[in-house]
Amino acid sequence: MVKSTTTTKNATAEVTAAEPRKSVNTTLKPTGKAAAVKLTPVAKASATGVPTPEQAAAWKSLPQDQKSALREREAVRVFALAVEHHQKGELADAVVNYGKSLQLNPKVADAYNNMGVALRALGKLEAAVACYRRCLVLRPNNAGLYSNMGNALRELGRLQLSVAAHQTAIKLAPESPEAYYNLGLVLRDLGQVDQALAAFERTLGYNPDHADCRWDRALTLLLRGDFLPGFEQYDWRWKLDRSPPRGFSEPQWDGADLKGKTLLIHQEQGFGDMIQFARYVPMVKDKGGTVVVEVQPELSRLFSTLPGVDKVVNRGAPLPKFDFYIPMMSLAKVFATTKDTVPAKVPYLTPPDLHAVQLPASMDRQRQIGIVWAGKPSHQNDRNRSCQFTHFIELLGMPGVSVYSLQKGPRETDISANGCEALVQNLGSRLGDFADTAAAIQQLDMVITVDTSVAHLAGALGKPAWVLIPYAPDWRWMMDTDISPWYPQMRLFRQKSLGDWDAVFVDVRKALRQELGHVPPDSTPT
Repeated sequence: MVKSTTTTKNATAEVTAAEPRKSVNTTLKPTGKAAAVKLTPVAKASATGVPTPEQAAAWKSLPQDQKSALREREAVRVFALAVEHHQKGELADAVVNYGKSLQLNPKVADAYNNMGVALRALGKLEAAVACYRRCLVLRPNNAGLYSNMGNALRELGRLQLSVAAHQTAIKLAPESPEAYYNLGLVLRDLGQVDQALAAFERTLGYNPDHADCRWDRALTLLLRGDFLPGFEQYDWRWKLDRSPPRGFSEPQWDGADLKGKTLLIHQEQGFGDMIQFARYVPMVKDKGGTVVVEVQPELSRLFSTLPGVDKVVNRGAPLPKFDFYIPMMSLAKVFATTKDTVPAKVPYLTPPDLHAVQLPASMDRQRQIGIVWAGKPSHQNDRNRSCQFTHFIELLGMPGVSVYSLQKGPRETDISANGCEALVQNLGSRLGDFADTAAAIQQLDMVITVDTSVAHLAGALGKPAWVLIPYAPDWRWMMDTDISPWYPQMRLFRQKSLGDWDAVFVDVRKALRQELGHVPPDSTPT
């Protein structure tokens, strides 16, 4: 899906939209005015920054009102320097200087607020909340501060506290579209989808052109299973600052006949999104014409096997001439997809070279299972969708099972860090692209994975897959179901409370024992 990035704006409004994980406005302006008193000159600072005896004596000799005035003036200067760092994205330096400003004058409320925003962007959420609380002591009736704090509490997973903060913001600013928007996001995380949509409607009542809210409303409709209106409103992604349209001069395809024409289906969003929506390409080909598909280079070889594709082009490479274009994920709208009409025939992808990755030979016939426990650390929702490798360790000891790691990236080292090199075959270093990963999956009996692109790849290959879903799921997994309309052979294991992977793995172990014939279906060991 389209991701949000944490931003800082130079504005006086207290909050902005907070997407799945968007930031809030900061008040990036110097505040606090020095007292209008005559100041006694102080000796020039030493080169080391350490006061000389003369400077210390001069400082002690100043009247208290002049000391206070100098501190306030210096606090304003340092605060302005912090703002400059903040606006340049130099967040660590900004935090240091906000702190120095507060040491000089602990009553600069904007310094607490801005430091909270910077700390939140740095992932230091507990400290951010503390800053907002300190700021509220100075500004107890500031709606924007409550929204800022609510957004940080949401990222910490303290959803009920986040709701309370946003509700307070609404009481203080009952006509604020942002306050209702932020509340709607937390309600959606709590699974209160109808209430979230009602909050979004309040936002749109005050600001009908609120692009972030329109976008999140589309995602929430999709989460509820209302695919037709959800995909209709999915086009709001192109109104977001972080997701500009490509700006082709050719017209966008509307589903009309393509005989004698060339259509470009252009890449957008992530690997999993591209794999999931590739299912529509054969339907496009049925409209006639030549079909060109643009992909990330890591998908290029894999998509060469996709039925209906005449040419695959890597993103960034020169594009051939075309008559129409369409973003990959707009195909669901063109084909008027509902929950009951999802084109779910699998497999629709196959590995181009099955021998690209060969699994190690096994002495006896065992169930071969691939696992993935973490997505990209840079993903905005990675803290919720990824789990610890240690949750999988008990599966490694099950008789009749051979486990293969499909994990890529820095979390590959979790295997050795936990002393499990002999218990799991690590294939990560051999998987150069998704064609290699597909070759490995094709040789497995099943895949157990968190919500990553590997889940979509296993699904597109028609391989049985168990997908571990966080409490606040991505829209495509919907709510309150253990099956997916997108992949008929897939089984979903959901968190029943926020962050509770332990209970998920109790269910996984029980299901796997049943799958292996180790226990009867009505047994309950973990």
